[in-house]
Amino acid sequence: MNKGRVEAFTDAVLAIILTIMILEFKTPESFAISAILDQVPYLISYAIGYLFIGVAWYNHHYMFSKTRWISRNVYWANNFWMFATSFLPVATAWVGKGLNQQGPETFYFLVYMLWSMAYFILSLMLVKANEKGHRPEAAQSIRSMVIYRFMSNWKWVGLQIIASIVVLIYFPALQMVIVSLLIIFVGARFNKDSDQLFN
Repeated sequence: MNKGRVEAFTDAVLAIILTIMILEFKTPESFAISAILDQVPYLISYAIGYLFIGVAWYNHHYMFSKTRWISRNVYWANNFWMFATSFLPVATAWVGKGLNQQGPETFYFLVYMLWSMAYFILSLMLVKANEKGHRPEAAQSIRSMVIYRFMSNWKWVGLQIIASIVVLIYFPALQMVIVSLLIIFVGARFNKDSDQLFN
């Protein structure tokens, strides 16, 4: 399968998702600067969502740059990942309306878990495609990514789920803090060669 077309389609879908997210930001009726304060919860959830997609795109680009052959399994895993990502604007908008409410925060957590599962499946399919394509070094590069190692460690994933459930019961807004920390300290810890792929 043509890798360029899959990447172009993915980029287009992610661009649309980001556009939908910013369109949820409502222009205040008043011209007073204080009128923007009502939008602060949404701005917080939007900023986290934007960071989420930005980091995910970078990792996606890295994995696809390492991969030469796109199998059917990779194609469908990529579609599942985009499907999971497409729920982010709804989750972001709802959290923006109820930053410390259980309903929106639980939905965001479920979207995040679906996204994580889809991302791990995509990573795994890319590893298998590289192994089948006789590119063990590319497969190893994907396996060595911090996000891959985190998601393949059931102890860390289990700890995250338990912590999130406790937080959702007692202080739902902390769920966004957990997601932000995972994005920064797990997702954004890129492989050293990630900025040297095309040198």
